[in-house]
Amino acid sequence: MRLLRWPVRWWVRQSLRARLTLLATALFSAAVITGAILLLYVQRSALTRVLDQSANKTANETARLVRDGNLHGPLPPTSGGVTAVQVVDANDRVLIATPGADQSVSLITSEQLTEVRAGERPTVPSPTSEADLRIVGHNLGPRTILVATDVTRVDDSVRILTRAALIGAPLAVLLMAFASYSVVALTLRPVAALRHGAADITAAGLAEQRLPVPDAKDEIHRLAVTLNAMLDRIDSATSRQRTFVGDAAHELRSPLASLRVQLEVAQRLGPAADWPGLINDVLVDVDRLDRLVEDLLALARLDESGAAMLREPVQFDALVEEVARGYPHARVPVVAVTTPVNVAGDPEALRRVVINLLDNAVRFAATEVRVTTGPANRNGRPIARLTVEDDGPGIPEAERERVFDRFYRVQESRSRQTGGTGLGLPIVRDIVRNHGGRVRLVPRDDDAPGLRAIVVLPVDER
Repeated sequence: MRLLRWPVRWWVRQSLRARLTLLATALFSAAVITGAILLLYVQRSALTRVLDQSANKTANETARLVRDGNLHGPLPPTSGGVTAVQVVDANDRVLIATPGADQSVSLITSEQLTEVRAGERPTVPSPTSEADLRIVGHNLGPRTILVATDVTRVDDSVRILTRAALIGAPLAVLLMAFASYSVVALTLRPVAALRHGAADITAAGLAEQRLPVPDAKDEIHRLAVTLNAMLDRIDSATSRQRTFVGDAAHELRSPLASLRVQLEVAQRLGPAADWPGLINDVLVDVDRLDRLVEDLLALARLDESGAAMLREPVQFDALVEEVARGYPHARVPVVAVTTPVNVAGDPEALRRVVINLLDNAVRFAATEVRVTTGPANRNGRPIARLTVEDDGPGIPEAERERVFDRFYRVQESRSRQTGGTGLGLPIVRDIVRNHGGRVRLVPRDDDAPGLRAIVVLPVDER
């Protein structure tokens, strides 16, 4: 096991450029070696097949002479790579042979003759030279024609090809390694640029720094574009976080400063202070702090959970009626008109949507707040519609979208007096979006003063 761990550790420590080069070179070397072996095998097989074809042709011509009874005198001289021809009988005696071949002793032994008659083609040393002879047999009744071909040329050709492979293959592998290293280095240059660009980026200067995008429309180009889009989102989130923290600190400082002033005044006055009035004023500021902290926690949970909130069947009309019944002593009456409709979502989150909208409406309404809910249809799809309407001063059209920004107020001083935190509508927007719906503010249909908040949610079709 230790012997196996060392190569793995060594491989992991190498750079990506080195690993790609080694891998490409190894694959190329395996392909070159395999190709060279196959080439040598095919070359030998092809040359041997040519010799066998020449031997078979000579054997057929000799067989014709034998059948014609021309066994007087030597056989015609050989050609086409054939070295010698002998005709032997069933007793392994030479009947006739070509000039230069032994006229009395067979080229091969009796055991080899038996193999030849069975179809084998043995290779034997030449009795007159250092060459090797390939014996091809042709059975002609009790006689056997032996044709010997010189395989020296085949061996020489294969030997020359082997030397060429031994010289050329290493050169090709070295050339491949150099080319792979250069190509990988050129290919990874944009990656190195991305790495240097990422190292130069700091959180403080993120708004002014982005990764370099290569000109080539390849995977690295798409990676750079994707990373820059991610940096844009991080920059936007960081900017929103800084703004949110600054606004939260500002909002918290106001009631805390008021508490401090009131307590310092009471400390200086001592027993002469109006303690019941002081306690009432302090409780107002404590209540503002409590609502602000609660809204901040709600926004933090929404940012953390996102779209992964609870999904369960909710009888939306019953939920709206229950929330509306919780305003019996509101400064204006709250009238609920509901039609049965079900949605899928988090009941507590949806309850907070209704409460925030009703709180805003009650805070600014002049005489009455009306809330309605029921099924509707949008683009051929069933939806659940919630409407909260008041007859207050309303919101100018130019600011109906901005009120969904965190801590934004249309009339800041009035909102502070009535206890608003500037977070109610942003919380409503985030919850509704996480449920796959939308919320918008529109004027009342009768052109009377006031505002209508419309929430649209997908119905639960289960």
